[in-house]
Amino acid sequence: MDKAINYLCRRKISIPTIFLIVIITSLLMLPRVSINYDLAEYLPEHSNTKQAIAILEENFGYPGTAEVMVENISIGEALKLKESISAIDGVESVIWLDDLVDISRPLETIPDKVRNQYYKNNSALFQVQFDEFDYSQKTSQAIIHIRKLVGEDAAISGPAESSRHMKEILAGEISKILLIVVPLCLLILVFASSSWIEPLIYISILGISIIINMGTNIIFKSVSFITYSMASVLQLAMAMDYAIFLMHRYLEERDSGKDVQPAITMAVKKSLSSIAASAMTTVAGFLALIVMNYRIGADIGLVLAKGIVISFLTVIILMPVIIVLLSNIIDKTRHRSYSLPFSRLGRFVMKYRAVIVIIAMILIVPSFLAQRSNEFLFGDSSATSAEGKAAEQNDKITETFGVHNTVLLLVPSGNTAAEKDMAYELKSHEYIKDVQGLVTLADTSIPREFLPKDVRESFESGGYSRFIVSLNVQGENDLSFAAVDQIKNTAEKYYPGQWLTAGSITSIADIRSTVNSDIFSVSLYSILAVALIILLTLRSASLPVILVAVIELSTWINMSIPYF
Repeated sequence: MDKAINYLCRRKISIPTIFLIVIITSLLMLPRVSINYDLAEYLPEHSNTKQAIAILEENFGYPGTAEVMVENISIGEALKLKESISAIDGVESVIWLDDLVDISRPLETIPDKVRNQYYKNNSALFQVQFDEFDYSQKTSQAIIHIRKLVGEDAAISGPAESSRHMKEILAGEISKILLIVVPLCLLILVFASSSWIEPLIYISILGISIIINMGTNIIFKSVSFITYSMASVLQLAMAMDYAIFLMHRYLEERDSGKDVQPAITMAVKKSLSSIAASAMTTVAGFLALIVMNYRIGADIGLVLAKGIVISFLTVIILMPVIIVLLSNIIDKTRHRSYSLPFSRLGRFVMKYRAVIVIIAMILIVPSFLAQRSNEFLFGDSSATSAEGKAAEQNDKITETFGVHNTVLLLVPSGNTAAEKDMAYELKSHEYIKDVQGLVTLADTSIPREFLPKDVRESFESGGYSRFIVSLNVQGENDLSFAAVDQIKNTAEKYYPGQWLTAGSITSIADIRSTVNSDIFSVSLYSILAVALIILLTLRSASLPVILVAVIELSTWINMSIPYF
């Protein structure tokens, strides 16, 4: 090992050059990494929503949608605005009042139920469908153009707008996080270090590994926006220890009287097992996420596991060379450590160890039960819809026109009587506002082939009948989930095992169900993997049990705090 370490440390030009080439390559690859904002994409293939989306895309289309409300507008102005919105690149169609009734007649003669869906209190509500799905860049650009057309006072809401808003927030939040985290890390490291240049070395080494990890994400088809937004900060936080371990070991060897080369060689040799064990347990924990049926676990796990491996290699290969190159500067900038002395705390813990163990035993049950009782949000817009301008616009539309929350229901076509009875029963449920299908839009006595082709193909294609079910509740809450249950139970009654649903709330319901079933398996795999690594590293039968138990208790206490 000594020869290998000495060999690397002597490559003062080639090692940094290789890393520089890798960094430049990673920076060039970074813009090409595809970021996925559709959380339904990670549902297992057999999930109801995933199957429904595939059938809709093949037979009916599954376009992005949004609602645009403009206040203080006349019928004539609304018609002109509709034409202008329809002409925007990326917009497939705009549905408004004139698509349902003849608006040349007096408004008073139009039924209130129909009129109030699209024109109320001198405000017009346009239902916009896009050429592509909610999360596409083309759809986002179309919404930006719509905003320029209707002005800042208009309200835009819906899945496509939530997606665009989420992208906008993500781009700004990552920069803000890094601007806060990096200076904060530097401040903490100044107090924990023994040299003024240490913190800059740590940040530089970890920064290099983060860039390489983000650039090499190009090997994946896509990376979720959740992974993309948190991977850098988590990698920095978890891998920082590796650099600190190595540097402090090097300084200890220098303080014992060794020259630079022998000191760094001995430092790498003595710290390698600790760093490797730490890295392996972290990698094992992340790789446990791969067993999740909800595939975002694999997305997060693989990206972060790769990041930890890259950080480990960067610290072990590049950092010793950097330390040798900057050894004179490190020596000249040495200062006394400002870190807090923990010897007194250690003596206190040992003196009252029996009491501390008893307190820990007492905390096990309440912390375990509390962390299991947490309420989680699973929707892709949960982080953007609770507050701010997006929430204000959604509330504005809801106050005037009510809730617009759509679920698409697919059933086998051909049984008109069953479709009619199912639609009638769905309408009778308290959380369902309206149901649209061929059996509700046209007299069932009229043969289907006599209906207009575009109408028929909008609701019947590929052996399936499509129903548009409008809910009078929205958001990620018990009422919305109850509405989904009403739809599923009614569909199961008429089409046992043959129905499919798609929509924002059905996706969330499927995600919630899948994740809840994944929790136990992920916890079990991670505990076994970490325990096995500790067992092999420390070669002790009791330490894996003790260390994993302490880690689990700390996790339960941490996750119980949000509950309380």
